[in-house]
Amino acid sequence: MGMTDLQFKSFLKQIIRGIEAAKDQEEKEDTDEKLDELLKDLKEDLQG
Repeated sequence: MGMTDLQFKSFLKQIIRGIEAAKDQEEKEDTDEKLDELLKDLKEDLQG
């Protein structure tokens, strides 16, 4: 079953918030950690 347009927009907003949170980190290690968390979540979503 696919997503509705509204669900997809919400999903994209979550990704954007995660990227912005990573971007706002002062230390590169913190940025990398946030991005790793986001990538892990996205990969888990793909696996179902």
